[in-house]
Amino acid sequence: MSTFATAFKSEITRLARHEVKLAVTPLLSTIRRQRVTIADLKHQLAGLSRRATKSAEPTVPGVTEKELKKARFSGKLIRSLRTKLGLTREQFGKLIGVTGYAVIPWETNECRPNALRQKAIVALRKMGKRKI
Repeated sequence: MSTFATAFKSEITRLARHEVKLAVTPLLSTIRRQRVTIADLKHQLAGLSRRATKSAEPTVPGVTEKELKKARFSGKLIRSLRTKLGLTREQFGKLIGVTGYAVIPWETNECRPNALRQKAIVALRKMGKRKI
């Protein structure tokens, strides 16, 4: 190649790089801003998720004290209710307002649910699979 062709080719390459840089620079700043926005949104979402799981109190529709005293709670009954409704432990726990790991000791008779959770379990007994 002649020196003119080499110089011409290098000049075209230099100008092309310059044009590409001019086109890409605004895009890079936009990408940076969007990444910051995404990080902020993820942070907000994590906070809202934590707040939602902390305040996940079960809604207990119309359970009277008489029904609550009359109800029996054993591991076998809790497990049969959960399987009758077709729920996993995690799903059952969310309906009651606890984690899935809290349901395991109930089902194995290691401990009993507290009064609020017992009300929720009695309310679930009244519901069918379609209502959930």
